[in-house]
Amino acid sequence: MLRFLPLKLGRLYRCLKLLLVVGLFVILLMNTHNLFASFQKNELTDRRFINLNKCPACFGTSWCRKFMNGQVSFETWGRLRFLDVFNVKNVYFAQYGEPREGTRRVVLKRLGSNQELAEIDQKICKRATGRPRCDLIQAMYKTEFARINGDVRLLTPEVVEGWSDLVHCPSQRLLDRVVRRYAETKDSGSFLLKNLKDTERMQLLMTLAFNPEPLVLQSFPSDEGWPFAKYLGACGRMVAVNYVGEELWSFYNAPWEKRVDLARQLMDIAEQLTNNDFEFALYLLDVVLPCVHRRSKSLTAGVDSLANTSLYVRILTAASRTRQ
Repeated sequence: MLRFLPLKLGRLYRCLKLLLVVGLFVILLMNTHNLFASFQKNELTDRRFINLNKCPACFGTSWCRKFMNGQVSFETWGRLRFLDVFNVKNVYFAQYGEPREGTRRVVLKRLGSNQELAEIDQKICKRATGRPRCDLIQAMYKTEFARINGDVRLLTPEVVEGWSDLVHCPSQRLLDRVVRRYAETKDSGSFLLKNLKDTERMQLLMTLAFNPEPLVLQSFPSDEGWPFAKYLGACGRMVAVNYVGEELWSFYNAPWEKRVDLARQLMDIAEQLTNNDFEFALYLLDVVLPCVHRRSKSLTAGVDSLANTSLYVRILTAASRTRQ
């Protein structure tokens, strides 16, 4: 009887593959109309699709003009909405074009799954009204995000401590840096909260509370040598970061010397994030897959509470600890 077991397993495997192919074909047929519509329409110009209609309960608006002008568009597979069922983390590859610079690849992220984003809305409503559903925009003005207004000079540790792992035990120096480097305002460069508009201040605080990944990328930019992807901007609940290259798993069969070099770079990144001239120690958790920069062939780390094309890490301590 044992001799026939491999044959039965082989048949079962072939049947499962056939069912999968048939299932995908049925889904494709059911979505034929949506399929053609997806290729004809740039959904990134739709305010509701990128959740711009939920601002100031969003991550920013600095790239909205680029989105609305059609300068950002999904790559082929990203246009197919029925594939979103497999894209749980809502990470997309897109093309961004400038008239003088041509097009380049970028990564778009909603910074959460659909369920997690829905939970953000519920938490905001509960904080404001005690109910899970409400007028989200009106609710934002009744939360602590609005109460920390322009009369408050500084963002202090006692106000935001514990909001997220980034501010689990924050220093004043870290918070000043976060406010000063905030990229979703035209007047960045000051650590005073009063220099931010009310909506900008609420967006900053909401991002800090629910997913501080963009703030880490802004506060510790690649231009200063930090091994992170470059933050480009946001519109609604869609954040754009620079595409840095292939994931580490694609080098699994690379020559031994190359793999040794990448392993050394991983250790160098860990050392840099702990000991650096800026005297910030960043601790990365849940490391999954780093990426290799497509030009320099060097590793680029990333911060992410969900997914990132750079290093796919959960940052969630981070930069809050200053070395004495």
